[in-house]
Amino acid sequence: MSSNASDTTGQFKDSASASSSSGLKPQKDTESQWFDTCPNFDNEVVIASLSDTPQKPAAKKTKRAESSGTGNEDVLAAIRDLALKHDKTFQKISAIENTTEATSKQIKSLTATLQQLILDVGVHKEALDHLESEVRTLREENKTLRASVQECRRYGWRWFLKLHGVAEKDNEDVRNVALNVLEKIAPGVGDGLQDSVDVVHRLGPKRADGKARSIIILFSQRRIRDIIWGAAKGCKFLMDNKLRLSEPLSPEDRAARDKLWPLVKKAREEGKKATFRNSFALIDGKQFFYSDVM
Repeated sequence: MSSNASDTTGQFKDSASASSSSGLKPQKDTESQWFDTCPNFDNEVVIASLSDTPQKPAAKKTKRAESSGTGNEDVLAAIRDLALKHDKTFQKISAIENTTEATSKQIKSLTATLQQLILDVGVHKEALDHLESEVRTLREENKTLRASVQECRRYGWRWFLKLHGVAEKDNEDVRNVALNVLEKIAPGVGDGLQDSVDVVHRLGPKRADGKARSIIILFSQRRIRDIIWGAAKGCKFLMDNKLRLSEPLSPEDRAARDKLWPLVKKAREEGKKATFRNSFALIDGKQFFYSDVM
């Protein structure tokens, strides 16, 4: 504390000497008055000196400048990155807009195509409906025509009879052999057989097992044929000679008979009245056609 007071006294002395050297005469009354009022520095009086204005070190200023410069670069870099991202985003948005526009055009094109297809489908549906109607009509006509043809062929076969069991000889006169058998079956017909029988021959080539082939007889008069066919049922001559007459069938009726015959046979075993007529089986008065058991 005394060092501080001496320093202060020195300062005042220096200032007084400076005043005297400059030619200014100090005023004694004022100086005496000042010293009279000057405090005693010998006492322990604390005089706080004003501290200088704090200043940051130069190094810190350099650091702030460096940090300031680095921050600006970062900001610029961030701005550049943001601008680049913005450009990329803009490019993506532009690409999406282009794609959307192209997709919209394609959708419009597909919509037009779809509408045209719907119209075409409607036209084709009408054509198909018309064709289906025609097909149904043609099927019905075909069914009717097939039935007519089969009936014509069936009617043609009604002029025939088949003779089974007649022994076969070499160089035989098949016509005379058949006429002799027919005279025995229906003696009342007499000479009318010569004019009523048109064609007579054995069916197919000779058999390897030596069995006699059946004889097919075509009549020119249906009335004579029906008389002989009626007389053959229960004929004693046929049974004694192990001979048999049958009605030949058309290929369609033969297929129907092969299919329906087991049904007729089963019905007979069950005690029912069953027979086969032309193209259908008759069981207890009910008709069963080939199509019923296909």
